Amino acid sequence: MLRPLYYLCKVFGLASYSYVADRRNKRVTTDYGYLNYMFTAIWLIVYTVGLPVELLRLDHEDIDSQILFITFMVYIISSYTSSIVAIVCISIIKRRKFLEILENISEVDNKLRYTVQEETFMNRKVMFNTISEIIFLIVVMSMVIIKNIYVYKSEPYDIIIQEAISSFPEFCNALILFQFVNLIFMVKQRYSHLNKRLTNWINFALSRPIYLNTENVRFSQSDRRVDQVNKTSLFVSRYGNMEGTLKQTDIHVLRQIYSELYDITCLINDTYGIPILSATCWILTGVLFCVYESLINFKERGGEDITYVLAVMVLFFNVTLFCHTATNEARSSRILVEKLLLERNCRNEIVEELKMLSFQLQAMTNEYTACGFFPLNLSSFISVVSVIVSYIVILVQIK
Repeated sequence: MLRPLYYLCKVFGLASYSYVADRRNKRVTTDYGYLNYMFTAIWLIVYTVGLPVELLRLDHEDIDSQILFITFMVYIISSYTSSIVAIVCISIIKRRKFLEILENISEVDNKLRYTVQEETFMNRKVMFNTISEIIFLIVVMSMVIIKNIYVYKSEPYDIIIQEAISSFPEFCNALILFQFVNLIFMVKQRYSHLNKRLTNWINFALSRPIYLNTENVRFSQSDRRVDQVNKTSLFVSRYGNMEGTLKQTDIHVLRQIYSELYDITCLINDTYGIPILSATCWILTGVLFCVYESLINFKERGGEDITYVLAVMVLFFNVTLFCHTATNEARSSRILVEKLLLERNCRNEIVEELKMLSFQLQAMTNEYTACGFFPLNLSSFISVVSVIVSYIVILVQIK
């Protein structure tokens, strides 16, 4: 499902293993090779050497404002540092964590037991999301490289190459954000599938009104005047059926699935926490630099700076939106379980198991954060936008 994005990340040094998925047996394997390590080493050298080179080139840039010079320097440092951190954390230190995440998702799928149609639909959604992001990134990358070649066409070839390579850290940061978003999207789909299952249970329970007799035995109201009736209680198995008996083991399987999804969320936060935090700093410093530069040199670089600000803010909005919706999808499970507890069509042992599931969901809060410093949700995005707007207002007043 993540194969196209994986290979693009591999070229940029963000993956140090080859990804092979057997969809029939739901297994994932790795194949370490020198080519994988070579890509990682090459880009690590490029970014490590490129940072001091870019800083030395600042002395030859015609920048009148000292504040603009400092903001530009901070932006370059954050851009290259974010790429280096992403490669070191994901491809070297925690190179097996990405594979572990995929393996855990496969284990959850084995317990969910999708139908062929459900699996096909989910895979298509992930593939569409991945391919659309890749196409968008390739188009933007091509436009930036062509623009740099056109602007510096009269310069020596080494200057043109340096300008082309100088934009690579930004695409590397965008790739790590895309990889992070796609993993969150996969987890969100599993929560959505579980919520649909819980909703079906609730709807089926509501369609069977009951009454409680003096011996604490539940009967269907439609069967009150029938002496001998074959009674069928509520059931929804993990295979998607809607007939039979709801078993205690089915609820226990749900508890195991929710526990594994919570572990996957924690694993994603642990793997991508520091890279996401550094990428967020890159976005903020880039926005502040472009805003300040557009106010000083609006006629020369105003359009380019505004375009860049909109692009990176859309990228940050995409990350916070996916994290926000995934968190809300996980929280919806608590509400659905509570609604199911209000129904009286289940036996006492099933009710006890549902109560344990409710307590479990309250304790396991699924939230995505930037290394624990702040949550990734729409509230954080609004806060960032508010800070940027306040910064623009202050700059306009000073000018």
